[in-house]
Amino acid sequence: MKKIEVSSLRKGDRFSKPVYLDPDTVFISSNSPISVADLERLTKFGIKEVYSDGNKIEEAIAENANKFSDDKLPFLDQNEDALRLKVFYDKIIHNRFEFDTIYSSALEIVKKSYKIIADGKSIEIREFRDVAEKICDYVKNNSQISVYLNSFHQNNNYLYHQVVNSTFFAVVIGMNMDYSRPKLIDLALASLMADIGMLLVPNNISEKTGPLDEAEKKVIYKHTLVGYQVLTQRIKLKNTLAVVCLQHHENFDGSGYPQKISGNSIEEFARIYSIADNYSSLISKRPQRQALLPHEAIKKMIGEMVTKFDLKMVRLFLNIQSMYPLGSYVELSDGRIAMVLDVNKDKPIRPSVRIIKESNGEKVKTLQFSNLGTDLQLYITKPVDAKVSI
Repeated sequence: MKKIEVSSLRKGDRFSKPVYLDPDTVFISSNSPISVADLERLTKFGIKEVYSDGNKIEEAIAENANKFSDDKLPFLDQNEDALRLKVFYDKIIHNRFEFDTIYSSALEIVKKSYKIIADGKSIEIREFRDVAEKICDYVKNNSQISVYLNSFHQNNNYLYHQVVNSTFFAVVIGMNMDYSRPKLIDLALASLMADIGMLLVPNNISEKTGPLDEAEKKVIYKHTLVGYQVLTQRIKLKNTLAVVCLQHHENFDGSGYPQKISGNSIEEFARIYSIADNYSSLISKRPQRQALLPHEAIKKMIGEMVTKFDLKMVRLFLNIQSMYPLGSYVELSDGRIAMVLDVNKDKPIRPSVRIIKESNGEKVKTLQFSNLGTDLQLYITKPVDAKVSI
C-alpha cells in the first residue's frame, strides 16, 4: 500500500479505496469524505502516516458523485414506467462508485505521465493499457455511462479531464460501431495519449482568454506533430495508435491541421476521437468561453460544425446521445426541473427523466420519474444548466 502523509490530508478528501491506519485497521472506507473529527483523531494519537491502495478522488469527481447522493429518498410511485425507471436509476447509483474509481485512476495516470513526458523523460505504456482495459470493460457493461459524463463539470486541470472524458466518449462510439474488445482497448489507449503534445505548449498560450495571434496559433498547430514525435520516437507507441495524436484536429472537409488531409485519408480512430474531443470540449468551461449545455453542443456539432466530421459517425453519435443527452438537465412544461435518464429511441425529444425540483424551486422529497414518451401531458420546454438542479 502507498504511504500518505497525514499533513497532506484535508477535510472532505476521498480515496478510491479504503485508507488504513495499519495493514489490518481501516480508518476511512472507500469514497467516504474525511471529517474534521477524523483529522483530530489522527492528531490526538500522534499518527503521522496512513496507507491506501487507492487514489485521491478529485473534488470535481466528488461533486459529480454528489449529484446522485440523494438516492435514499422514499419511492412511492407504483406505476409500471416509474418502477422500470427506478430499477434503471438504482443501477446508475450502484455503478457510480466504480465509474468514479476508474475515472480517478485514469486521471491520475494521465496527469502523472503527461508531466513526466513534459520533463523530457519516458513512461511505461503498460499503465495506460491497464486503465484503457478498465475503461473499455466498464463502458461495455454500463449503458448509462453518459449520465455521468454529461453531468460532469470540472473546475480545474482542464487538459487532463478533457483527455479522460474524450476517451470515454470515444469508447462509447467504438462500442456502437461493434468494435472487438482488443480494438476498443487500442482506441482507448490511443485516446488517452492523444493530447500529449498540449503539455509542451506554454501556459500563456494554452490558457489565454483572448484571441490568439498568428504566432500563438502556429504554436498550437504544432502540438499534434510534437506529440506524435514524442509518442513514436521516445515512447515507441506503434504508429497506428500514435496517428490519433497527429490527426485528431484534421477535419473531414480538409480544413483542419497539421496536414489538411480530408475524408477517409484521416484514420478511423482519429475521426472517432475528433468527435469525442470536440463534444467534450464544447460541454466544458474553457479559459476563453463558458461551457455549452449538452443539448447546445449536439446542435452545434450537427449544424455549423457538421462538415468537420465523418457524417456517418456524427449521426451515430447523435443516436447515442440524442438531442437531450443522458445526464443533462431540462425544464418541463409544468415548471419542474429534471435530469434525463433514458432515451426513447422512437421519440428522441421525449426521453425518460428523474424529477429533481418542484415548480416552486424546492427539491423533491420523494424519488419521482416520468417517461415523457407515454406521459404526453408533459414535454420539455428547454435545456437548463446543471447548477439549476442544486
